[in-house]
Amino acid sequence: MTSQTNRTGALAMIAALAMTTVTGCGLMKSDADKVSNPLTPEQSEDQVIDAAHETVATLGLQVTNASVWHASCNDQGDPPFRGQLRLSYPPPAAGAGNPIDQIVQKLKAQGWTDAQDFATHGTALEKNNIVAVFAPGNAINANYSIEFFGECRDITTTKDTKGRVEPITLT
Repeated sequence: MTSQTNRTGALAMIAALAMTTVTGCGLMKSDADKVSNPLTPEQSEDQVIDAAHETVATLGLQVTNASVWHASCNDQGDPPFRGQLRLSYPPPAAGAGNPIDQIVQKLKAQGWTDAQDFATHGTALEKNNIVAVFAPGNAINANYSIEFFGECRDITTTKDTKGRVEPITLT
């Protein structure tokens, strides 16, 4: 091969990478225009609060704290947003077996199913398009937690209007 051929090949590769980069940025725009039947911010929050209330009642959990917020459904912080809620509860008594397995079985009896399309390292269930992810306690926080993820249908909320994490009471 001649140096001219190598140079032409290198320039073609640089041009292809540049096109990929430019095209990729275009694909990272907001998905808000793809949302059919959008939710209001209040409705997106109510989705996860209702799911958390149902879960707490079904399991008889003693909630030590709970918080709700609006989270972007993409890494850029653009719409659409969804309601998100995390609750914590004390660990079970020693020797009680795997508490998350027990919780999963109780919730499956109430219509929750395995969340097939939700990527997580924890156990995830889904019901009415709401995903619940279960996490055991750890060295820093002995409490167990459940995090609820609502549907990505809130196109009204923005980075500037998403608000803060708000503590709530689930009783």
